[in-house]
Amino acid sequence: MTLLKPIAPMTFQQVLDWTIAEHKTDYVTPVKRCGPLHANQSLSQIPADLSDFKRRFPLDGFDPKQFKTEKAYKAWRRKVIAAIKGCSGQLMEEQARRARQDEWSSLLIALGELVGKPGEGGYPTQMLIPVRKLADLARQHGKDPKQVSQDWLGELRPNLNGNEWKSVQSALRRLDRIRDLPSIKPFLPVTPFGKPVALRLNMLPGVPAHIAKEIVSWVSVATRGEMDPVEGTYEGANSADDISFKTAALRKFVSTLSECTRITEQDRLTDLLTPENTTLVIRRWTANTQDPGQISGRTAHDYIKAIGTVMRRNDVSPDQIKQHVKNNRFLNEGKKQNKGMSPKAQKFCETLLGSKSLSLAFLSMHVQLRNKAQGAIDECTKNGRALTQSELEAVRSIGSVAALCALETRGAPIRIENALNLRIRGKGITFHLPSRMTDHATIDLPMELTKNDNEIWAPIKRGNLNGLEVIEWFKSTIHPLYPDADTSPFLFPGIETGGSLNYRTFLNWFKRETRLEGLPMTPHNFRHGLASLLIQANPGRWDLIERLLDDSVGTARRNYGWVNKRTQRSEVQKYVLDLTGLGA
Repeated sequence: MTLLKPIAPMTFQQVLDWTIAEHKTDYVTPVKRCGPLHANQSLSQIPADLSDFKRRFPLDGFDPKQFKTEKAYKAWRRKVIAAIKGCSGQLMEEQARRARQDEWSSLLIALGELVGKPGEGGYPTQMLIPVRKLADLARQHGKDPKQVSQDWLGELRPNLNGNEWKSVQSALRRLDRIRDLPSIKPFLPVTPFGKPVALRLNMLPGVPAHIAKEIVSWVSVATRGEMDPVEGTYEGANSADDISFKTAALRKFVSTLSECTRITEQDRLTDLLTPENTTLVIRRWTANTQDPGQISGRTAHDYIKAIGTVMRRNDVSPDQIKQHVKNNRFLNEGKKQNKGMSPKAQKFCETLLGSKSLSLAFLSMHVQLRNKAQGAIDECTKNGRALTQSELEAVRSIGSVAALCALETRGAPIRIENALNLRIRGKGITFHLPSRMTDHATIDLPMELTKNDNEIWAPIKRGNLNGLEVIEWFKSTIHPLYPDADTSPFLFPGIETGGSLNYRTFLNWFKRETRLEGLPMTPHNFRHGLASLLIQANPGRWDLIERLLDDSVGTARRNYGWVNKRTQRSEVQKYVLDLTGLGA
């Protein structure tokens, strides 16, 4: 039984009915769980749209508050997707495409004869997975293997999510590597697929190339710092995060504007940044509550503020725009939200505060990751072999995240830019390792290197939940795995450059490793998590938060006041219970 596609949007109640009728018992419970995971709505009120489901529950969207492990989350997600496809008929369509006898089927047969023969110089079976996904995508668009190209995939890119794009690119790379084999060559285009067109200047649709270049130029001027007349150089450049944010704000503005009006080759950035265009953009942001590209009022306010800063530093007055939108409800709501912790950060802290096991996992993450990396090294040693390149990269990433966790929880929750730029030798040392005179490590950041212009000094003592021990292990075992580790001045050396470890590279490592440990987070979550746990255990002690974060009491109250109030509420309830005499 396959239900026909209804005129009205299909709901999860219809998906549940289909799973029961088709005796798909493995799907029943996962589909029922969609109600609680959609704000406790009735299944009959929740549209079962596959694209919307994948956006709401992405592959890396594991939430420990809802699922015990990432594996359990992915299994639930996989079964719900299968149920939606089955009910809508998409599964039958996919099966029909896979059963076709065409150029793709012939190519897949040829590939199948090459895989699974490691002893005979064959290729891994996993090679077929991305090629099958590419074949399915191409068949949907009537393309045989010879008609596939990076230009064609570039046109489809806005409709593919990140994992789908990575998969098809993996397929092209694998096919390019074996394209000259006699059994494969007849099916592929003469010219190799090559690499996709870089989208660094135009990450969003609707941003013309000449405007994208202007955005880069404007942001560069706005973030380069102030001129030192003596040295003739700009000093105090903005952080990489701030540069990325200002760039994203301008790109988002132009991308949204392109949905509302035509942007020509003659237009310049100054022509687009007008009060009239700002009205069009904000109206579109306000109206979009569920489609891709939705942004919150908080983000919208921050974007407009960042755009104003960039304009002013490029000698273009933003005053007309600011005056034009000063009474806008959407932006003003966002401004109010900006006075406290972001919703994502608060959700993380609430998860942490509500679970003793997750709190312990958070505080001991450095030890768990150290043990994981060392275990992989020990396994290779036991087998009498060196780490392969992929194993080396894995151990290096796990060990580096372990070291960062030790710094943040056992030393001080410094910002990630400061952590990655900690110097252990040469001029301007900011991280002192133990020596003959001192049996502890020390974070020592002068005020000119910190965001709040506050000096940060924090010792990491031995026996303090193994914080120093993990850092020493990292220095002796993981640090040498970096290129030029012996000469690099940084605790976290760069992999491909002479500087420190790239922020984006480390961020990807961190998010992946913490997710695998059952507590997905970003490096900045350390500041929020530690402060929340500290104020929960010590309500009203804002002096402790001030010293922990090296920030003002006012900022601490704005961000963590909600934790303090909740803790005090629990204390009040205990006193009320005492009034009855039942609490004795």
